[in-house]
Order: sequence, then C-alpha cells, then structure tokens
Amino acid sequence: MAKIVRATAFANNEVAFIAWETDPPSIPGCLGFHIVREYLDAGGNTTDERPLASYVAFEGQDNPDWQPQNTSVWPVQKFTWRDLTLRRRRDAATLRPAGERVRYRIRAVGRFEPGMEAVIVVPETHTDSRTRKIVENRYAGTPIPLGYLTPAEHTNIVEVTSSRPPFFTTFTNGILSTQFLVRVLERDGKIEPGELESHLRRPGDWLRNYLAGDTLTTIRGFFERPGGRFHAALYELEDAELEQLLADNAERLDLILSDAGSGKGDEEDEDGKTPTVYDTRNAPARARLRKLAKKKPTAFAMQDRMFNGSGHIGHNKFVVHVDDAGRATSVLTGSTNWTWSGVAGQSNNCIRIDDADIAAGFLDYWQRLHDDAQPTPRPLSARNSGAGQNDALKQAGQTPVTATLTPPASVETWFSPNMPGKKQPPAPKAARPAPPPPDMARLFSLMRKARRSIFFLVFMPSRGGINSIVSEAVALGQKDSSLEVVGAISDTQAMWGYRPGSTDEAGNKVAASSPHVFVQGGVSVVRATALTDREIGRQLGNFQLDETLTTGRAIIHDKILVLDPTDPEHCTVAFGSHNLGYKASYANDENLVIVRGHRALALAYAAHVLDVYDHYRFRAAEAEHAKKKRGRAAAGQFSGFLATADAWQQRASRRLSRYFTETLL
Repeated sequence: MAKIVRATAFANNEVAFIAWETDPPSIPGCLGFHIVREYLDAGGNTTDERPLASYVAFEGQDNPDWQPQNTSVWPVQKFTWRDLTLRRRRDAATLRPAGERVRYRIRAVGRFEPGMEAVIVVPETHTDSRTRKIVENRYAGTPIPLGYLTPAEHTNIVEVTSSRPPFFTTFTNGILSTQFLVRVLERDGKIEPGELESHLRRPGDWLRNYLAGDTLTTIRGFFERPGGRFHAALYELEDAELEQLLADNAERLDLILSDAGSGKGDEEDEDGKTPTVYDTRNAPARARLRKLAKKKPTAFAMQDRMFNGSGHIGHNKFVVHVDDAGRATSVLTGSTNWTWSGVAGQSNNCIRIDDADIAAGFLDYWQRLHDDAQPTPRPLSARNSGAGQNDALKQAGQTPVTATLTPPASVETWFSPNMPGKKQPPAPKAARPAPPPPDMARLFSLMRKARRSIFFLVFMPSRGGINSIVSEAVALGQKDSSLEVVGAISDTQAMWGYRPGSTDEAGNKVAASSPHVFVQGGVSVVRATALTDREIGRQLGNFQLDETLTTGRAIIHDKILVLDPTDPEHCTVAFGSHNLGYKASYANDENLVIVRGHRALALAYAAHVLDVYDHYRFRAAEAEHAKKKRGRAAAGQFSGFLATADAWQQRASRRLSRYFTETLL
C-alpha cells in the first residue's frame, strides 16, 4: 500500500516549511498532496484545522483573478511546501496571532473513483469590493473531484514564535505579491496612482503593518527598555514612524547617521553643469533631528558621518542598549534599513540579541565609529571625496568579537571595514587575485566545511556574484553534486551568469543579460524577478501593475547565509548589514554576526530563505514561460501548472525533501 513514510516541518514567526517522502517514490494515479494545518493545545489535542492555501490551477483550468483555493481543490505537486498563511491570512491583510503550536497532516490524492474516500472540498471566500458581501472564490474550468490514495501522515509539532534565546528573530512580509495587493487595494473599488507608496509610508496603516510583520513592533519594543541609553549607527533614515521613535527617545540617544542617496541638483555651477548632490534620502530627517539636538545639547548627541560619493558607505543598521551602569545589555541589528521601503517593501530580517558580550562588542565598535570622525562637507550635500575610514578602525575589524552561548552554540561578530590602507577589492579577472578579507575568509572556510547544504539570500554582493558567497557556493556545489546549494539574488547584475553589455566583432552592441535561474546538479539559484502582470500576459481590469504599483517591484534586501541548518552541532547562520562580498569588507561600515550550533535559529533563517527562494522561483518560472510564449498574445496568459496525470512525480525534485526528512527527524 502506498504511504507517506516521513514528514517534517519547521517554522519561524512567519512561515513554515514542510517536507515529506513517499513509498513508493511515485504513487500510481497521484495528482498531488492534500495538506492540512492542525492547531494544538498544550496537551497536543487538535483544536482547529485548515487546509493550506493553493493558487495554481490544473491544466485546462484558469485562476485569472489569482483568488486562493486550497489543497482540497488544487493539491501540492511537490514534495516540499511552505505554509504562507501560517501568520498571513489569505483573505485579508491581517496577521494571525503568534505563539500557536501546529502540525501538518499530509495525504496523497488522485482522481476520485468509486470506493475511494473522497476529499471534501473546503470553500474559500472573500468580501466583494462592491457589494461588501462574502462570496465564494471562483475559477474557470471543470473541477476535478479528488480522493485519498494514502493514509494520513503527521509532521512534528512546531511553534510559531520569534523567541529563540538569546535571539528574537523577525522577518518582513515585503515580498510583494502583486495579485494580492490588487485585491486588497481594490476594496474601495479603485486604485489610485501612488496609493501603494502612500500606504507604506503612513504610520499605523493597515497594509504597512501587515507587510512589516513583527519587525516594526520589535523595533518599537526595543526602545521601551527602561533606563539607560541607546547608541545607534544608521545608514538610511527615511521613515516617519521610526524618525519619530528616535525623537521620542532623544534624551537617551546617541546617533551616528550616515549619508544616503544622491541626485542632480537644482542649480548649475559656474561651468554650466548641474552637480550631483548627496544625502538626498536622509537630509529631511537629519535636519529635523539636528534642530532637536540643538534644543537638547546635553541629552541628545548626533554625529554626521558623510561619505558623499567617496566610494564608502556607512551601511550599518544597529542600535545598542546600555543600562544605567554603563553595561551593554542588548543589540538590534539585521538587514532592515530605517526606511518605509525597508520595513514594508522589501524582504528583510531584523534580530534582537539579548547577550551582554555580543552587545558589548557592538558598543565598542560604535565608539570606534564615533572616534573615526569624517570631514564635514560644506554644504552637507556636497561631494566628500576625502572621506574614508582610518587604519585604526580597519585594523580593529580584523579580529572578531566572540561569545559563548549554551553549548554547543557560539557567536563571532565581525566589523568592517577591515582592510587597512587604500586597497580596493581585486578585479574579478586580476592576474594575481588578492586574498579575501578576514571576515569573508572566515565565511568561505565555514562554507567549505558544509556537510549537506548551503542556503543564501543576497541583494548585491558583487557584479556577477564574483568575490562573494555566491561564487563560493556555486563552486562548491559544482564540485560536490550531493551538496544542496539553494539561493536567491536580488540585483540583476549580481546574478550568477550575468553578462555585461558589450560590442561584438562586427561592432554591434550586445545588451547585458541576466538569467532568471541557474540550475546545475544540486545548485539552484534564482533571480528576484519583479514581474508585472503585463510581463506574464495577465490582464487585470483596465490598468496594469507596472504603471500603477511601481513600488511593488520588491527586492531581496536580506544578507543571509545558512549552512547545515538541521545539524545541532555544525549548523551556521550569518546575518547583519554586510552584503557578503569583498567590497563591503574593504569600503563600508558593516557588521556581520556568525552563529554556530544554534539549530533553532538556523532553522528559522532557513525557513525565511526557502520562503523567499520559492516565491521568486515561481516568478522566474513564469518569466521563462512568458519568454517562450512572447509574441503570441493569447498563449501568453497562464492557464495553470498542475498536471492532470501522475507523471509529474518523475519530474519533481526530491532533493530538499530527502535532505530535510533524513536529517531533521
């Protein structure tokens, strides 16, 4: 009898990742898997249940409005799945409560035949934007009744939480699903130009809070600590709520604020040229806080750290709390810039670390930054070509700050820049490439010791991924086909396989190209393809998302590396502001935290990586589909992916399901 032999799950505070194996590997007549989330009480008893959301229809069906069904209608044709609605509701832009204990029930299904136990369809509904009545979700095409082929198999129990002492982990929901946004923004019957950005900028806005997840509450909660002072080093500050948070705590705040953004000025110089002006993004907040600092000179201290076009950036985003006795108690760090797009429009992580030794390392670094005062350009918006960190700061960054947690867990924190002198990252094709900076050398060393898996998310570590964890991960995966290498890259130019524009032998210009996916053996890397519905041929009423929701072109802003997350002793996770390439170590103010032996933390970050990777993997597949169908208007529109025969099982990869079911149970 066919059955599911192993099933496992793990989660963070946002999503869960589920994996299972079957016997036999291919089940005759199988059209996928019906997955149900079960809620449990403290005694392990089921109190409620709900089938997981599903959006992809069978071949011959169509879901033009991208309305969710669930796996009682459209089963999962994979051997891994992510529970996207564990916190994020499928029918509204609201979050479910954290702290739930859940497990998953999985059964294989096929076309219903007499004698089979039927799958009972669970209807999905939404509120009609015009009538305000609750109506059932619809799709086009003939339904396929389903029946069960296997007994139920349960996963382990997982807790939906951010708390993994001494770490408190949060992740943004800023992977903007354009179809979902259309539905929620059309609730009043129309979408105005700029409406999405207006939502994301507005403090307290329902959509902003939804997309920010627990990140905003974590930042706000950090400043609720009684007594003491806060020492902050920030790259970007362009969010009204977070600026106000700093102002409200000004009497116990020491802030180092770097420059961010540039553009053309309004006036021409004496040569008739329009010069570049700097700090365009931070200037308004800087001016307001500077006035506040003048009003409270004995309480609020603010230092400008202006690199303005010098080739360096003050890329940190951390805050340290120091108690009344002068002892560092906790630090807030991660990839989240203090901007409206950072907290609600991008994929980011924000983590609080309640460890005195780690916090003390950040505090010492903050003081070194403070002592490394940069020249002040006049005006502040002018180019500051003479700016650059001093050698004392760089030398100090060559040795990590270490901390021991409950064995076997340990932490090392690296600070940048850490390459003394005026060195710059070596060119990718240099005849004699320079050795990697010390923090990157450490990451490479750990990656080479990976036993089963390497997972990553990056924004822009380097052009083409060279001299970064991308090139190292791909090289390791190509040498060892048993290694699982899974990652997502945001910037087009950072994608593995990127080719810059060039000129051929005939003098014709060849446009730059960047693949959507790179797959080879166990290596699977995808680019964060910010698809619009025009690009995939899906019509949505009388407007197009690329014209109306331009802010919805979300990016991956995370900088995450996870190694062997299921291994209790050797699991490793790296995070912080560091872009995980050479340039960050050579030129930027950065922090990089490496945690080893903390499996709960590694699994939380792995769940986030796989969530983002799967999201963009699907979009990359849509992009490839659109590319093949380009020029055929009618064929360009999707009509579903799910196969109506069991041959999909031979095509489906079992690598990740095998890895997690073998190592996590």
